[in-house]
Amino acid sequence: MLNSIIGTELTVETFIICTLASLILGVLIAVVSMYKTRSSQSFAITLAILPAVVQIIIMLVNGNIGAGVAVAGAFSLVRFRSAPGSAKEIGSIFLAMAVGLATGMGYVFLAAIMFLLVSAVMIILTATGFG
Repeated sequence: MLNSIIGTELTVETFIICTLASLILGVLIAVVSMYKTRSSQSFAITLAILPAVVQIIIMLVNGNIGAGVAVAGAFSLVRFRSAPGSAKEIGSIFLAMAVGLATGMGYVFLAAIMFLLVSAVMIILTATGFG
């Protein structure tokens, strides 16, 4: 159940499944991130497409975990060089990158579980005024 859907060779079907899952989860991450928080349209769109972008890059490096970590590091450097955002925004960006890494390696179900757990905690903490 938590195995990768990508076999020894990447097929068009698995690529489409992973990309659709990345886009759907990205839109849901954007919705959760905007819960009781004001954010710009460009930030919401970025959160929606970021998992798919990371997923495609990971597929291009053939799921190499070392290259995946390097890509995640590069993306975090790009984020921290741009205009500073709130800690919640940065957390949402890292969640989107993690979802993209998981779907890029074919772990679509794991990405969905990860999204559900982290998003539930984000919503609960935001709703209760934690911190």
